[in-house]
Amino acid sequence: MAPIPARSEGRVEPFPPRRLAEVTARDPRIVAGLMTGTSMDGLDLVILRVPKGVPRRFELLAHAHEPMPSALRSALEPQGALSLAEACRLDRALGLWFADALERLARSSGYLPDLVGSHGQTVFHEHGVITCQLGEPAFLAERLRCPVVSDFRRNDVAAGGCGAPLVPVVDRWLLERPGEGVLTLNLGGIANLSVLPPAESGLPVLGFDCGPGNMVIDELARRASGGRLACDLDGRIAAAGRADRELLEELSADPRLAREPPLSLGREQFGAAFVEALLARVRPADAQAWCDLLATATAFTVEAVARAIARRVPAAYRPAVLVASGGGVCNPELMRRLAAALAPLPVVASDVLGLPAGLKEPIAFALLASARLDGIPAGLPEVTGADRPVLLGKITES
Repeated sequence: MAPIPARSEGRVEPFPPRRLAEVTARDPRIVAGLMTGTSMDGLDLVILRVPKGVPRRFELLAHAHEPMPSALRSALEPQGALSLAEACRLDRALGLWFADALERLARSSGYLPDLVGSHGQTVFHEHGVITCQLGEPAFLAERLRCPVVSDFRRNDVAAGGCGAPLVPVVDRWLLERPGEGVLTLNLGGIANLSVLPPAESGLPVLGFDCGPGNMVIDELARRASGGRLACDLDGRIAAAGRADRELLEELSADPRLAREPPLSLGREQFGAAFVEALLARVRPADAQAWCDLLATATAFTVEAVARAIARRVPAAYRPAVLVASGGGVCNPELMRRLAAALAPLPVVASDVLGLPAGLKEPIAFALLASARLDGIPAGLPEVTGADRPVLLGKITES
C-alpha cells in the first residue's frame, strides 16, 4: 500500500498516481465505496481490503458518514424536474463533495485507495428505460489519483434490464449458505429484497424492490417536526400512534407494488409527490394525528415487504432467516413490526453476520468496482430482466 503523503509546509501533498493496469494486477486491493441513497440523508463511505477475483470476503479498514449539506439536498429535491443547467451544476457539486469526503477519510485513516466505486446520486429512474446518477467521477479520479468505477446501472439498462436492484449479486457473494435459503432486506429509502437459494440448489438468485423503506417515514417525520427531524428517531413518533387499518390497506393495494419483477422503485413513486397526496387526504390536525400517520407509514413499509415475500418467494428456496440492513435497522419500531409480521421467520440485522448494517451499500459498490476490474459480469438477468449478464460500471482514470 502506498504511504499517505504528509503535510508539507502547511499544504497537503497530492496522492501518488495509481494506474489501471497496476491496480488490476494488485492482490489484494484497497477499495473505497461511496453511496448516497434515495433518502438523500448523506454520503456513506468505506475503505476495504478486497482480494482479487470474485469478492466473497473483505476487510473493513475505515468508514465515515457525511450528512448531505442542506443546500445540496434542497437543490436535488425537484429530481426529474431539474433543468439541464441545474443537473450539470449538481453533477459537479456532488463530484466535488464526494472527492472532499473520501480525501478526508483516506488521510485520517492512513489508507490510500487503489480503486474507488462510486454509485452517485440517483436523480431520475424510469423502469427499464432511463437511469441517471449524478456525481462526476473525474473529480474523485483526479483527487485520489486512482481509477474510479461509476455509472453502474446503464450497461444493464442497455442490455434490456431495469438497472436495479444491483445488490443481490453481492448478497450471493457474501451471504449464500448451503442447505437453506436466505432472504436479505435492505431498508434504505426504498426497501429491496434478495432471495438467495441454498448454495447447492442451482436455483437463480431473485431480487426486487418491495416498496418504500424509510422514504415516506422520513419525509413525514420532517413535516411533523417542522423540519427539526430528518427521520423518526428510534421510531418514537410511530410507537406513540396507532395505524389506520383502512388507510394501510389502501396504501398496500397500490398496483405498482403488485407488478411482477423485474421491479425497481424510487422517489418517482414514493417521494415528495406521494407524501403531498397523502397529507392532502389525511390532514393531521394535532400531535396524535401525526403519530397515527407515522405509525401507518411504518406499517405500510412492513406490509409491503410481507406481501412481497408471500407473493414472490417460492417454497423451493426454503428461507431460514431474513437478514436486514440499511438505515431502517436503526428504527426499533420498524424492526419490531417487521419481526411480528414475518414470524416465525427469524429477522436479524446483518451485523451479526459480520456485514455492518449501515454500510452494506457502500461495501457493495466497492466490491462491484473490484469485480469490474477483474472482468466479472455482476448483472443478474433474472433480477433486472437484462438479456445477458453484463459488466457493471464505467472506468474513469485521472
